[in-house]
Amino acid sequence: MTHLILLSHGSRHPRAHEGVEKLAGATAALLGDAAASVRVAHLDFDEERTLDKVAVGVDRAVVVPLLFAGGFHTRYDVPQEIVAAEEATGARLRLADILGAGADMAELLATSVRERAAPDAHVVLYSVGSSIGQAQDNVRALAPMIADRTGRAVEFISATNMERSVADAVAEFDPVHLLPLFVTDGLLLDLAHRALGESSTASGPLGAELAGVVADRYRAALALSR
Repeated sequence: MTHLILLSHGSRHPRAHEGVEKLAGATAALLGDAAASVRVAHLDFDEERTLDKVAVGVDRAVVVPLLFAGGFHTRYDVPQEIVAAEEATGARLRLADILGAGADMAELLATSVRERAAPDAHVVLYSVGSSIGQAQDNVRALAPMIADRTGRAVEFISATNMERSVADAVAEFDPVHLLPLFVTDGLLLDLAHRALGESSTASGPLGAELAGVVADRYRAALALSR
């Protein structure tokens, strides 16, 4: 059987790994016996859970990068980590598509808006951001997709590579609902929370709600390998 490895960006945030483990558990429950195991690795900030260490003892695995934008990590870091881990362990690792910013992600985020945002709140879709223009535009395109599904205006703001900030949105609108495009807790997300006003609200990181998307990426990668 084929293992599943979730490859996250990694974070110094004390709750970041816990959030990814919850996603792994939810994905394992969804896949059942379809996957030999579900494991977690990180690109950065966790020397004990690098891909080459997590892949030890694995014959075959699908690696699902927990990334939304097809930016630098997707194009360069992840493929290099795959090659290095295969050379170090002898495992055969198949790279699946990233989480991305497609219709399945838009629907998850729209559901969060419907369930958690006050009717009068200005919705801010908040991401880390990318230095690669096309990757940034891919994530930005989620805002109108969410707007179409909810009938509400949605503004896109990223933590990097933008002149406008969450604090700017809070100064202009009251209240604001923060809609994070984050897998788990992160230091940049904490900064956004601190910028919110008293009347503002926020959805949490997507976490275990991504289990269906991760399972779909795993199944699609398996289908291509047959």
